[in-house]
Amino acid sequence: MSVLRVVIDTNVYISGLFWGGLPRRLLDLAREENYLLFTSTGILDEIYKKLIGKFRLKEAEARFFIFDLLTFSNPIEVSERVTLVQADPDDDKFIECSVSCGADYLVSGDHHLTDLKAYRGIRILKVRVFLEELGLIP
Repeated sequence: MSVLRVVIDTNVYISGLFWGGLPRRLLDLAREENYLLFTSTGILDEIYKKLIGKFRLKEAEARFFIFDLLTFSNPIEVSERVTLVQADPDDDKFIECSVSCGADYLVSGDHHLTDLKAYRGIRILKVRVFLEELGLIP
């Protein structure tokens, strides 16, 4: 069986970082190499900007968290642009990363993405549903 390829969105990463719970479990599973986590420059930039802008971290702290993410994720070059999420075009970066890396799943807490349910064979799920489907939580 091949290893699952997964993209997570900014809100899931930041929730796991600051508040723990199931988003933290998702990140820990990536650290433990239970699946391959992919990211892109656009996603990393958004995380960095949110950490500084919304969460008021210092630039050095935000860089530390980005470096940490890079220790257990696979940054890729986006090879295909997508215009799909009309209500929030910024969310297209997650679809683009998913398509470009051949992801099996995009895990998100954003209804603009989860309402899509799937795109080109990529299932788009909330954290709990993803973990339940994989049998990683009861």
